[in-house]
Amino acid sequence: MSTRQALNPRANVFILVNLGCEALYVIDQRLKAQQIALDKSIQVIHDVTSVLLEPKFMESLINGSMHGNAQLLTADHCKFMLKDITTCSLMRLDETSMEKLWNLMTMMYKWQLFVSRHQHHLLDITFRHLDAINRLYPDAKRHMLIDFSKNMLLDFWNACGEQQQLSIYRTNRAWLQCFNTKISLLIRLGFQAMDGSFLAEVDQSHYQVYAQCIGDNIYIKSSELAQQQQQQREPNRIDQLAAQLNINPSSQPTGEDLQPMDARQVQRQFEQTFSSILFTDTDSNAAAATSQAQRNPNASGCEFVQLLTGNSKADDEVVSTASRSGGVLKQQLLDLYSKIP
Repeated sequence: MSTRQALNPRANVFILVNLGCEALYVIDQRLKAQQIALDKSIQVIHDVTSVLLEPKFMESLINGSMHGNAQLLTADHCKFMLKDITTCSLMRLDETSMEKLWNLMTMMYKWQLFVSRHQHHLLDITFRHLDAINRLYPDAKRHMLIDFSKNMLLDFWNACGEQQQLSIYRTNRAWLQCFNTKISLLIRLGFQAMDGSFLAEVDQSHYQVYAQCIGDNIYIKSSELAQQQQQQREPNRIDQLAAQLNINPSSQPTGEDLQPMDARQVQRQFEQTFSSILFTDTDSNAAAATSQAQRNPNASGCEFVQLLTGNSKADDEVVSTASRSGGVLKQQLLDLYSKIP
């Protein structure tokens, strides 16, 4: 797979769609962490989805990849298109934020393909991505769009045949090999080493929860599992000892030296402090992110999805222009792709 001849341009549509869905996961997580108004959040998610999966755009990717002189998308070209797609609505993205988003997109998708073992897993991952973004503020129009996209991809995949399918799968994996960024969520879950490589030997019971549904929204899934684990966690031994000794914290003297220690609170403070030191750039803990947003809603650490507001006439004009940009952007992307040799 190291030779250029072995890279199959029919992989283009799978690379773009899967990375785009991963971008939507991150955007949704950040919109919630920043406590953006529901109507604006819905508009952002729906706008980005409609441009990413615009039928004519998808068709151009598929048909263009089957031409005799078709070429595989470069990383720069893919990044350029995805930046336009993810900023087609009411949000802005500076260069630093785009780099963070790009790192999350590429490394999450790379890990998913690292976990996969068969060419048909690529189609499974793609469909799980599409099903997951369908659950982000679903409505009938979006449901029809995603169903149409799945049917289009399925027809394309079946028409390729076994050898082409294997080539598409291997090309997706090879395309991602140049990316080696450390992602805090993957490190915390035990799937990535501190040098950026993925770990093959992991806790199987924990690993299988994620490996059996690769492509799902890992941010939502990890948050749900963390909450379940918190609820199922046995009482802290210090609390058990206090209960056995019949110590009632509220009945203790109010002197500073004699006040009882809340073990859970100390543990939470330690975990939050440790996380903020090592993982400020890609912290995926929803509760911590929400807390940070409440303390400082303009903090650059989490606010890389920044919505425009309509507080002035100028802002109203910008928002109005952004809301109309979807159709213009679609045509621009179609024109751009038609020029690819």
